[in-house]
Amino acid sequence: MADQTLRNRDDELTAEIANLKRELANLRTAVAERASDIAQGANRAAEVVAQPIRNNPGTAGMLFGGLIGVLVGLAIGQSLAGQQPRHWYDRHW
Repeated sequence: MADQTLRNRDDELTAEIANLKRELANLRTAVAERASDIAQGANRAAEVVAQPIRNNPGTAGMLFGGLIGVLVGLAIGQSLAGQQPRHWYDRHW
């Protein structure tokens, strides 16, 4: 009787393991498909951004340079801000 119970449990565990393996395989397939879709979407987005840059390199360079200039200006302004009073009325009164 005990042997029969152990066999039944082993059979149930074997069946459960097989189900879990199938489920895991299905999940892997779904994740792979999603990753493929995401990669294709990223490629399309990159192409949408790259095409105007290829068509207008001067404008793109000017915009990029302007952005870099603004960031450098902000960084310099922040470094000099520690040397001046914080409020406008402290600077002029």
